[in-house]
Amino acid sequence: MKKFFVAAAAAAMLMTSGVMSGANAGWFGNTRALGEPEIFQPEVSRSEPRYTPRSGNVTRGKTRAPKAYLVFCIRNPGECRGDRSSVDVVSYSPQLVAKLNRVNNQVNRSITWVKESGDSWKVGGRTGDCEDFALTKRSQLIKLGVPAGALRMAVVRTREGEGHAVLVVKTTKGELVLDNIKKTIVSRQQTDYRWIAIASQNPGAWQRL
Repeated sequence: MKKFFVAAAAAAMLMTSGVMSGANAGWFGNTRALGEPEIFQPEVSRSEPRYTPRSGNVTRGKTRAPKAYLVFCIRNPGECRGDRSSVDVVSYSPQLVAKLNRVNNQVNRSITWVKESGDSWKVGGRTGDCEDFALTKRSQLIKLGVPAGALRMAVVRTREGEGHAVLVVKTTKGELVLDNIKKTIVSRQQTDYRWIAIASQNPGAWQRL
């Protein structure tokens, strides 16, 4: 009976909020963790980015959240609440950097990447794919006091065209990307991804990039 109500609630949310197209619904779980983690230094690298998003950090209007994320939020409402403090950018500091490094490295070590048969998002666990890494990092950083509104789930395509999910931290020195397939945290402009969409300050509302 509980599964029936969850499914019914999910269907209701999908009809009201909409979902990404069938082609995009399978974006996640296609990439794996590579190498040992490294430490992100307190200053963002000034090297030229390998890829510049087509519209910089400017969003291009509202879009639909991934279907699996909407289901995750129904089942885990505490992980999807907006930030009541209205803080959407966190102050960049050595203390913040230390928290980001600690959580990024710990989660990348503790979860073993597996290609999941279905598109199911979750926090924690011993195994998971890209969105599970990102959601777990977001959850842990919120517990450490980082404003939820500054922690944004995002979906991208890799250079090889594979769907991928990462966590973006909006700071006063720019957007930082916590990724399970990168050895270190980098700025958004230093990634070679094609940016598709990102959650807004309200985790349930997404924006095109």
